[in-house]
Amino acid sequence: MKRLAYLLTCATLGCGAAPAQPAAPQKPVAAAAPSAASPAPKDPLSEPPPSGVTPSANFPSIARRTLANGLEVAVVSRRNLPIVELRLLFHSGVSSDGPKPGLAVVAGELTKAGGAGPWTSQALLERAESLGADLNVITDRDSTRISIGVTTADVDAALDIVSAVAMKPRFDPTEFTKLRTREVESAAAAAKSSAGYAAAMVLYRELFDLPTAVHPYSSYSALPDQLQKLTLADCRAWHQQHMTPKNAVLIASGDIDVDELAKAAERAFAGWKGEKPEAPRFGEPMPDTERHLFLVDRPGSGQAQVMVGRLGPSRQTPDFPSIAVLNQVLGGGVAGRLFLDVREKRSLAYSTGSSVEETAHSPMPIVLSAGTQTNKAPQTVQALLENLERMSKSPPTAAEVEIASRYLSDSFLFKTETAGALADMTAKLSVLSLPDSYYDDYRKAVRSIEAEKAVASAGKFFTTDKAVIVVAGDAEKLAQRLTHFAKVIIVDPQKGFTPGKMLPMNPAQSLD
Repeated sequence: MKRLAYLLTCATLGCGAAPAQPAAPQKPVAAAAPSAASPAPKDPLSEPPPSGVTPSANFPSIARRTLANGLEVAVVSRRNLPIVELRLLFHSGVSSDGPKPGLAVVAGELTKAGGAGPWTSQALLERAESLGADLNVITDRDSTRISIGVTTADVDAALDIVSAVAMKPRFDPTEFTKLRTREVESAAAAAKSSAGYAAAMVLYRELFDLPTAVHPYSSYSALPDQLQKLTLADCRAWHQQHMTPKNAVLIASGDIDVDELAKAAERAFAGWKGEKPEAPRFGEPMPDTERHLFLVDRPGSGQAQVMVGRLGPSRQTPDFPSIAVLNQVLGGGVAGRLFLDVREKRSLAYSTGSSVEETAHSPMPIVLSAGTQTNKAPQTVQALLENLERMSKSPPTAAEVEIASRYLSDSFLFKTETAGALADMTAKLSVLSLPDSYYDDYRKAVRSIEAEKAVASAGKFFTTDKAVIVVAGDAEKLAQRLTHFAKVIIVDPQKGFTPGKMLPMNPAQSLD
């Protein structure tokens, strides 16, 4: 034990170890020469990160057939899941209303809401739900679509439902009255409570103004009194004229091929006949060359909606990729100029952005919008006009174009994730008369766009020339201040959006 204690003590104290060597003398170190001031560190967010490899995924091929009755069949096969999305598309929408605004929406919805084939209204919905499906009829500006998604085993049953809605709607008088009442009440409520709806009603009317006729796109939505005038006979006539096989495309996406769908459609749509209706007449819109500002009066409202719109080219223009990129730079997202300037920098709006509506038969509306406080509406108008004009006078930077083009190109992949999305994208090609290769061509085009090229080809459409300005807000608080920009025309949404009192332009008027 004594020896063990001795060994431990030696290990601790270094007993018997060689004496430590003295440290070598240190050479003096010369003082460092004073260096020049270091540059400030670069902001890592001042430039976007370098682009990576662009994901490559082509839009799936579309197989097409035409049945004996003229019904076109289009299929995008995707066999990864036992699901099939069906769309029966008719090339008639709101623009087919003619002198009866609201007709296409009401007639289209009534084909479902009024019952069809062997099913009452309630039984029709229950039959769709028994397949685990939702049945919808959607009417937009240029088309009406019957849509349903089912498992592969239920495709025949789903086609029976779709064909009944298209071919054999019941037009139940009671259901028609209830539907019309709902539409009237909805329109009245929107005119009273929605500033965005109120502004859009006037904007589209003025953008698509014709000197001696009514443009099919001039009605954003039907007015309550216009809806009240619709009759059941009107709906029957619209259905007979527009829901025909030669005016339709049956689209399927998912676990099915074109031969399978064509065979099933021949059975489901047997005996369906009808010609393609005469297309509406789309005259050339003639917005007033003198700038006007339309103020939709919303007494007592603490908020206002501002819209600035002008017409661009038709959807068939080869400049569309450039237009899409410039719109994305201007107000397509949180990296857009409107968001960064109007909302973030100036704190004028709680929401702002820009859009290009892809119309099938006329020039496309390019619309800037912002939701703001009533007191800030005049400054918001000024900010939107400045940013619109800046697009042609201050071209986008290479970084702005890079961000916009990459977003438009790469976000495409997320739009093709589901069978329903593929069916809707295929329908869009048909509505806009675009080739099957369009989506791949478009992605390639936007990826190759340069700032100077985009402005040279499409910058002329992003100016304040012939722009229509609409503000939906409290006229008592805003009318005089808004005369800074143009002659102000006050519009009453409770009286059919008819123009009323006018105030002359006063450029010296303060915005405050």
